[in-house]
Amino acid sequence: MTILITGATGKIAQHLIPSLLQQDQAVRAMVHSPEKRAMLERQGAKTVVASFDDPGALDAAYDGVETLLFLTPPHENASTWASAGIAAAKQAGIRRIVRISALLAGPDGPSDNNRQHGRTDDELRACGIPSVILRPHFFMQNLLADVPTLNAKDTLHAAAGDAGLAMIDTRDIADVALCALLSPAWDGNTYDLTGPASISFHEIVRELSELLGRTIRYVPISPDSLAQSVRDMGLDEWFAEGFHDYLLAYSRGWGDFTTDAVEAISGKPARRFGQFAKEVLVPKLSETAQAA
Repeated sequence: MTILITGATGKIAQHLIPSLLQQDQAVRAMVHSPEKRAMLERQGAKTVVASFDDPGALDAAYDGVETLLFLTPPHENASTWASAGIAAAKQAGIRRIVRISALLAGPDGPSDNNRQHGRTDDELRACGIPSVILRPHFFMQNLLADVPTLNAKDTLHAAAGDAGLAMIDTRDIADVALCALLSPAWDGNTYDLTGPASISFHEIVRELSELLGRTIRYVPISPDSLAQSVRDMGLDEWFAEGFHDYLLAYSRGWGDFTTDAVEAISGKPARRFGQFAKEVLVPKLSETAQAA
């Protein structure tokens, strides 16, 4: 069985692809540029260069594939690309699809990204290919972007106010996706994937302070300020508005809930924030500080 992975260089696939290869699965990784092939091929995956807006390359990528891990990147054209991906899957005779969507995706979602995922999920459910839809919460690994500020100023800036978020470790998403790719037991269902507990940024800095032996401060910022910082980084208005709308919703408690889907599907409890901090965030802080 050949499994095609889209989004093959992303935060989820970096854990999923090695797990599939360890189980002797035939993995084909779809990348957007030849420069991204080397690392995946060293792991043992076969790679193909294609994109959702290149029908010929997409057809070649799908050729001979039985199961598809279907992830589209956040973009204002994402649902259009996803429609092309679903049409190509039908044309290629793909038998099953595991879809990585977004938390609570649907027409009433707080951002255009969320609403686009909802349209794609509806299209996938109606296309006739057996599928399971996985909708993960805010990634714990997103906090790695704050490593420079944590090291330089002992501060963590976020636009979530005092609200709790049941953020999830991307390793858990990969564990769930692995099980869903290898078994049809969950086909026909949609699962929101969360961590085991809803945690506020106040609690996050308390845990980090204990682990690091120094005081880390949480500095709340407004969604408007976050959106402007995104613009200042050179990202376009669609991304800026998306960050604003998501964080405004989170600050109002939109992400303050948990599910048991990770353990139900993977058979393992979802990792707590403290485990992620010990195994991923704190080592990255140390590594970056030593390299400075």
